[in-house]
Amino acid sequence: LMGGVLTSFYDWYADLPPASPQVWGDQTDVPESADWWNATYLMMWGSNIPMTRTPDAHFMTEARYKGQKTVVVSPDYSDHTKFADHWLAAQPGTDGALALAMTHVILREFYVERETPYFADYARRFTDLPFLVRLTERGDAHVAGAFLTAADLGETSENAEAKTLVWDTAAGAPVVPNGSIGFRWGDEGAGRWNLDLEGVVPAITLIDSDETLAVDLPRFDVGATEGGGIMRRGVPVRRIGGHLVTTVFDLLAAQLGVARAGLPGEWPDGLDDPAPYTPAWQEEITGVDAG
Repeated sequence: LMGGVLTSFYDWYADLPPASPQVWGDQTDVPESADWWNATYLMMWGSNIPMTRTPDAHFMTEARYKGQKTVVVSPDYSDHTKFADHWLAAQPGTDGALALAMTHVILREFYVERETPYFADYARRFTDLPFLVRLTERGDAHVAGAFLTAADLGETSENAEAKTLVWDTAAGAPVVPNGSIGFRWGDEGAGRWNLDLEGVVPAITLIDSDETLAVDLPRFDVGATEGGGIMRRGVPVRRIGGHLVTTVFDLLAAQLGVARAGLPGEWPDGLDDPAPYTPAWQEEITGVDAG
């Protein structure tokens, strides 16, 4: 009645991460616990299952009879650690650095050094990695701004300001894909609040573009105050409707230090370089072996 946003109970008391319901529309524990039995590789991170999910724990323990590999991220040798094939004993409060380094390796090995079709298809259909982000000038560099929308290109359709765009490699043009938030409300969006790409092939990266740009990115592990510092790394860009844009993936790769040929800026030399956010960088923080 007040025109506010309908929130879930996650948002109300914030004891669980809101990102999962905001992105996928359901709670974090999407499959039921019985589905753990079907997993061949299981990571337990942030939940001591034998203690906090006692009635469900047998699905996890029994699956190990089928050869399931289990990895536990926990600073202490607790009830669930004894089930681990691999125990990543990160120092308390540092597992965020471990996750960042894992993401660095995933992007490097499965998106940059080679394209893994399963990963690429998933990213195009179910994530915001292909969506275009406007870059705005600040000082002698640029910073990431808001998503590029249909309204930025002069469209006046219903909710155009909330219709985010991807670069369609098939058409060679920016396209509003089905499922864009602007279709959720109003008559024009009827039947388009879904993830059917209908032949659109979103570009995860703009690396084939002829233009690159230096972007200032935040770094929070340095500095004498909470302000931290900045890193300057390059991203590939396109000029669309008078706007400089790149993709979420390109910004993420730059933030995590995943180097690609031809991009300006300061980049790690490899996984053993302790620059943000490599495995060697996280080892100094978490104590988990970089290898």
